[in-house]
Amino acid sequence: MDRTISLREGLANKTFKEKLDYIWTYYKLHILSILILIFFVGSYISSQINRQEVYCNITYVGNSINADELTPAKDKLNDILLNNNKKSVITFDSIFTDDKSNAGLAMTQKLHVNIAAQQIDIAIVNKEFFEQNFSSEMFLNLESLNGFSTLPLSNHELIKKTDSNGTNGIYGIHVKNLKLLNDIHFSNDDNVLVVISNTEHKDAVVNVLKTFLA
Repeated sequence: MDRTISLREGLANKTFKEKLDYIWTYYKLHILSILILIFFVGSYISSQINRQEVYCNITYVGNSINADELTPAKDKLNDILLNNNKKSVITFDSIFTDDKSNAGLAMTQKLHVNIAAQQIDIAIVNKEFFEQNFSSEMFLNLESLNGFSTLPLSNHELIKKTDSNGTNGIYGIHVKNLKLLNDIHFSNDDNVLVVISNTEHKDAVVNVLKTFLA
């Protein structure tokens, strides 16, 4: 009756090259499985080590601009607030809504998906967009933020509105006096800084607003 040959027996009386050939022939599936497992475990560990938590996500929404102009503002925010902490990051993205083609509709859908997924904390929108979406309670009453009243607001134009319950509040800040955004060539001059109502990063939002208003 045939019996299973042990690895030691299989390697007996073989040269080094013959041993390598023997191991590869009979154990290559095991070897490949181990290598694949090591690869995935290594990739997972690497991703966890290098993973960055989003401190605050800012998104420009509106007519097309040079998105590269957002980078200096993003870098400065990361430097001031996070001291370039590699574990956290402030993002500054853009979603252009002026294209009326299918691509433009896809960007609008992306915007609403990102908002629903709580992936936008602060947005820069034009006045038309603000008015069109105010009734849907997309924007947060800034006065509800802990610490908002202590921010340096005197030199800035605030957008005040009344919600569906008849409560007055501050819902936006005109960007024209925000020095951090001076080098961005917006296509219109009525842009407003707003906070998305479902943000989970309210403390971070206040700190970002403070930096914008400085």
